[in-house]
Parts: sequence; structure tokens; C-alpha cells
Amino acid sequence: MRHALLITTLLVALITRAGGELWPVGARFAGMGNAGLTLVDLWSVSANQAGLAGLEHPVAGAYYQQHWLSSDLAMQGLAFAMPLGKGCIAVNGGSFGSTGLFAQQRYGLAYAMRLGQRLRVGVQLDYLNLRFGENYGKTGTVTAEVGLQAKLTDHLWIAAHLYNPNRARLGGPYNERVPTVFSAGLGYTFSERVVLCAQVDKDIDLPERYHVGIEYRPANVLYVRAGVSSGPVQGHGGVGVRIKGLEIDLAVAARSQLGITPMFNLIYRSE
Repeated sequence: MRHALLITTLLVALITRAGGELWPVGARFAGMGNAGLTLVDLWSVSANQAGLAGLEHPVAGAYYQQHWLSSDLAMQGLAFAMPLGKGCIAVNGGSFGSTGLFAQQRYGLAYAMRLGQRLRVGVQLDYLNLRFGENYGKTGTVTAEVGLQAKLTDHLWIAAHLYNPNRARLGGPYNERVPTVFSAGLGYTFSERVVLCAQVDKDIDLPERYHVGIEYRPANVLYVRAGVSSGPVQGHGGVGVRIKGLEIDLAVAARSQLGITPMFNLIYRSE
């Protein structure tokens, strides 16, 4: 039974990585179909580190999700970002899986900065750790991420992000390459209350994945989100509440035959 669950967990890990959901992206982005490449948010530490340069105050957050409502397939993460002049430094960590059977961890250190009023760039170093239960062993490696955001007009931003440009491999007996993924996207702000985002992700070994999402603010403290992603097709939705420095976001992703994945994050911003 434990071996069957281990195999299932490994398959889910491969599905998750193939789907571009490498690490916690935050419930805000998840509610928008994981189309957060051009946005500014604490969880830009996973989506596009360039977005950290748009933060104006220190911010910390925690994230949790359960793939298809299974506690053995849970993903969680913590992050903290501190703006410093024109730049921002951030640390983050995340884990996926059951510590008794299979677990992945990532620890990241990021720096982002503004280059004028229309360009943001960011970079992150990651340590990845992969551990199997019982006597299957463990391995780890170091990789990197780079990203940028550019403002073309008062309403339009474009962005790009590259995960694992060094094509790192997991050591030990597994000798598997960490996925190398290039992403490009755009975000259009119709007003202070509506933003539309779209992006495409390309793992160099897999077909493209597409993401489209929208965020609508019907009231000053309330946000409503919806989106869709491909490969395979998933529907996304979510809500967020922001009261002073506290942000609470909820999201759900639904995949046919496999069910739903609920997500939650809590963010505190020092203002």
C-alpha cells in the first residue's frame, strides 16, 4: 500500500511540474489561472521575481494547498520580502508531498530592482531537495530564476521569466534534469478595478501551456478572480479580502476526472 502511494505521489509530482505549477504561486495568481507574470505580489517569488521590485512595504505570507483534497499531496510555502531603495530582497521556502513517502523542498533567495519607471528585473537562487521515504535516498541541486517586467503604456505591461537556465540535474542515482521553463505574458489594466492577464509557459521538453485570468474589485476591500489554464484544461476561481495590512486569498482549481484543488494564503503587509 505504501509503495502504491509512493508511486501515486511521484506521478502527481511529475504532473504538477509538467503543469508549470512548480511551487506555491499564491492563491491570488491561482485564482487567475496562474497568470501572474506581470503582477506585483509577494508570491512573485515563484511567478516572476521582477514583480518584487514593485512592492513598497515589508510583507510576509504563508500559503497552503491540497492537490485534489489529499493531505498526502499538500503544498505549502512561506515568504518574506523587504524593499530596499529601488530594490527588494526576499527569502522563501516551500515543500510538497508526504515526509514519510516522498517530499520536495525549495529554498530561495531573491533580489529585484527597478530600472527607471518602466522596467523591473529580478533574479533568484534556489536550492532544491528531493527525498524519498524509507530507504530510497535523497538528492539536491542548485538552480536559478531570472525575470523582467516592462511597462509599454499606462495600461499595458509585458513580462518574461526563465526557470532553471543552467539546466541543473538532480544528483545521486536519479540523474534527472530539473525542468527548464520559459514564460512570457502580458497584463492589461482596464481601470483601477479590472486587470486582465495572459501568459504562455514552455518547458523545453513539453508542449506549451496557456493561462488567462481576470481580477475584478467590486469593493475597496474585495477582489473576485477567475481564469483558465491548459495542459490539461483547468478552471480557476477565487476571492480576496484586504483590510489595512492584512490580505486573505482563497482559490480553487478544478480538473476533470481528478477533482478540485483548494488554495489559501495569508499575507501581512507593514504599512
